Amino acid sequence: MTDDHRLVGVVFGASSPFEADLIDELYLAAESAAYRVALGLHTGRRTRARAVADLVGQGCQVVIVVGAEYGDRFDVPVPIVVIGERIPDVTAVTIGTDEWRGAHLAVQYLIDLGHTTIAHVEGGDHPCASERLRGYLGAMTAAGHRDECRTLVGDYTEEAGALAAERLLAEGNLPTATFLANDRMAVGFIDVMRHNGVRIPEDMSVVGYDDGPHAVLGHVNLTTIRQDVVGLARAAVEAVASLVGDSPEAANTGGFGFYGSLALEPELMVRGTTSPPDGYDTDHGAATPVRWGLLADSCSDELVRELGTPGTMSGAIEVVASASTAVAWEIADRLGIMVSYGIYEDLIDDPDIDAILIALPADAREVWATKAREAGKVVQVSTTG
Repeated sequence: MTDDHRLVGVVFGASSPFEADLIDELYLAAESAAYRVALGLHTGRRTRARAVADLVGQGCQVVIVVGAEYGDRFDVPVPIVVIGERIPDVTAVTIGTDEWRGAHLAVQYLIDLGHTTIAHVEGGDHPCASERLRGYLGAMTAAGHRDECRTLVGDYTEEAGALAAERLLAEGNLPTATFLANDRMAVGFIDVMRHNGVRIPEDMSVVGYDDGPHAVLGHVNLTTIRQDVVGLARAAVEAVASLVGDSPEAANTGGFGFYGSLALEPELMVRGTTSPPDGYDTDHGAATPVRWGLLADSCSDELVRELGTPGTMSGAIEVVASASTAVAWEIADRLGIMVSYGIYEDLIDDPDIDAILIALPADAREVWATKAREAGKVVQVSTTG
């Protein structure tokens, strides 16, 4: 890219506060790398593909697309960087948040507070909504609350959150907590609930996603999942530099599954819309959440009930290891866990796992508990196996 043509296009939607924050950080990141930014807006009647093509026509050498969706096609002669979900049919460098992890954090936090009836308002076909739904279902299932899962349709707008609240009120039997797929829906949801006499968080805890400007408003003070907006912007601009040869790092346009090239860690922001459910004994609640693994060669109903008992563990079961890969897959599928290992040592050596629940037969429990402790893990031994 010559000095006269260091122009980077950015395609975004104007209605999202999260995307507006991201645009602000993209300007800063691009300026620090001596790139100029041209914006392209997509709307209900103006597709992302049209916005991308227009920016290329203006001389942009690379186009960053915020929140590409399935069905998008970008038939242009310049590289594409996607911030959000990896779209298999789009050749691009994909930069995103570990959305499954973020949703898992939100729901596991509610479970650790003592909630068992937790609803989820989905994001529909919008970017990343499917992974947030999978994180919700996975956390609920791994905690033994599969039968308590309750999902409602949403679309990332305040109106969708309000409609979801009205539907729950009409159905009755309110959950004690609700996780919504973004902050905008959470704001609409809370407004309707409060107008109908439901106290937040005394009667119902609410968690959103994104940590946009609405979340920190005094009358909302929303517990939510923060995306690393600064990190996303910097990573996107670094991808631009790789694509145009300004960086020695090779551009990675591959990736597998949802995440693509790079997935940044989300962060739970605890504020004023969450608390233990009414009547819950906080003296027996969970400790600081940690990341748990499970050593087991079977998954009995008794083990599922143990995992679903509030306060049993201070975090989510995220990995399972068994004596064989097939058994590990079977247990992981039942518990809604994404990762499984075919040998115990792989779990014990996993640096991302802080603690291990051992649910092996009695003659093997202490042997593997000792090995796990020697590896620096917190160990809890189950009575089932």
